Amino acid sequence: MKGQCGKKSLFGSELPCPDNSLAQAPDDDTRRKLVDICGDKWSDVDICCDANQLNALKTNLKRAEPIISSCPACKENFFNLFCTFTCSPDQSLFVNVTALQEASTKYIVTEVDNLWSDRYGKGFYESCKDVKFGATGGKAMDFIGGGAKNYTSFLKFLGDEKFLGSPFQINFPRPSSGNFTNMTASDPSPLACNDTNGEHRCACVDCQGSCPSLPALATQQHCYVGVLPCLSFSVILVYCVFLLLLVTAVTGHVAYQKHSQRKSERLQLLQDATASDDEDEMDEVRHAGIIEKPQRQYWLNTKCDVAFSKLGRLCAAFPLITISASILAIVVLSIGWINFAIETDPVRLWVSPSSSAALEKAFFDDNFGPFYRAEQAFLINDTFESGPGPVLSYDTLAWWFDLENRVARFKSMEKGATLGDVCFNPTGDACVVQSVTGYFQRSFSNVNPDSWKEDLRLCTEQPGNQACLPSFQLPLQRDLILGGWEKSGDVLKSEALITTWVVNNYPQGSAEEAIAIDWEDMLKNLLKDAQREARGRGLRLSFNTEISLEEELNKSSNTDAKIVIVSYIIMFLYASLALGATTLTARSILAKPANAVVQSKFTL
Repeated sequence: MKGQCGKKSLFGSELPCPDNSLAQAPDDDTRRKLVDICGDKWSDVDICCDANQLNALKTNLKRAEPIISSCPACKENFFNLFCTFTCSPDQSLFVNVTALQEASTKYIVTEVDNLWSDRYGKGFYESCKDVKFGATGGKAMDFIGGGAKNYTSFLKFLGDEKFLGSPFQINFPRPSSGNFTNMTASDPSPLACNDTNGEHRCACVDCQGSCPSLPALATQQHCYVGVLPCLSFSVILVYCVFLLLLVTAVTGHVAYQKHSQRKSERLQLLQDATASDDEDEMDEVRHAGIIEKPQRQYWLNTKCDVAFSKLGRLCAAFPLITISASILAIVVLSIGWINFAIETDPVRLWVSPSSSAALEKAFFDDNFGPFYRAEQAFLINDTFESGPGPVLSYDTLAWWFDLENRVARFKSMEKGATLGDVCFNPTGDACVVQSVTGYFQRSFSNVNPDSWKEDLRLCTEQPGNQACLPSFQLPLQRDLILGGWEKSGDVLKSEALITTWVVNNYPQGSAEEAIAIDWEDMLKNLLKDAQREARGRGLRLSFNTEISLEEELNKSSNTDAKIVIVSYIIMFLYASLALGATTLTARSILAKPANAVVQSKFTL
């Protein structure tokens, strides 16, 4: 193949011409362009391509370069494959044209077999499979390989004819899959992502093999007594010793008490059994004295008795002053209630403002803005008695598309905000909405009633396929939008649909945050109405918004306040009655209610 001979359609790309002539040395301009694109190893070889092909090659490689440039080995392998395919002087040994099409007065190549060794295919895939695309945080393989899980799927995705992909069909057959007469698989040495050459070595984040190996953990010798660790054995032993000492002390005390009692009984037997009248009277006087007066005097008790007696007399002598002073003291001490507010922000409730996590979050918010607000809806099929069943069907998809369109169109009540006003919109063309509808560009007209199942399977297996990319151009991982498919391994038997609306967040208390919260209220009301629609279809719709947790905390706080108030009232009554229980009776309450207040110690 060499040169460009026309297009397959009016809006298609230029396709190469079938040409089996010998490779030739290019002119100086073409040589410089080739070396600039493919590297110095092409500086002194004949080639099978021209300047127009190099221009097209450069344009196509530039699309992939930002995605894989973080890993030099992956980039070099990627560029080497297509540079070799396009310009190699040995092109006829591993490339076979299998289909042509007439375009005007010339023929153009529409399909080829491109034979590469398994060694290179595996090495190429291994060098790229873990590369991260910094703009999205996802894997580059989702973009350049459609989320391929092996090198054959990777090469197939690269060769499939598609928009913004290969302009014609490039098949990558395995050398062992057939008899390729007069063909030899191209077998250059692929660069590994952990290549010893620092120029091609990838970072640890893009290549696990580049990560430094951690030193082996030193084996620790553990102490055991039989099957018990020494610490556990020591604790049990100490506990048993203390328990034995306690039992010994209690037993000795009981034995001593019984011994003292028997000794007292023996002494009483030696005395006269009948007491005289004088002795009885003396006992009563002695016993009365014991009741009226403590046997021992304590200095602190005496001082407290005197002080509180004087205080009580003073309060009784000047009741109005006492009550007024008490009220004034209560008012002064309660001034802090002016700034009282119930905290409902979960972050402030559970994380100390001086903690490292809170300080790092504050730094992030100040420099990059608060993290996004996530609004999620979950749809589950509840028509099966045994539990959730497959939720995907053509009718369910139609209703789900309609619901998401309503969410996009509706305006909030107070601010009149729509999804487009509050959503995260990195491309400027579409909001980030992670949903199965994104595989069909959020338009139900793209859902073919006959082939939607195959289309969905293709998109979940190759989320980076151009036909499956949503409007915001970020591949949708099936784990984020479908749930329960892991049980069967078939996405069509997914038990849940998950939609996430990513909304911009703003500093707390700002006008922009108020607009976002107002839109969330609209979304909440809309999804509540949709819950009734879902029940009519045998489905269960659940959802949560960014403000949901805070609202639940508010409800909990209000409920707890009532419980606390009622509890304090009950405890107050109990304490009042307990303090006056010795003198307060039901008859005294009915006879003299005012006296009952005094007797119950209510004012204390």
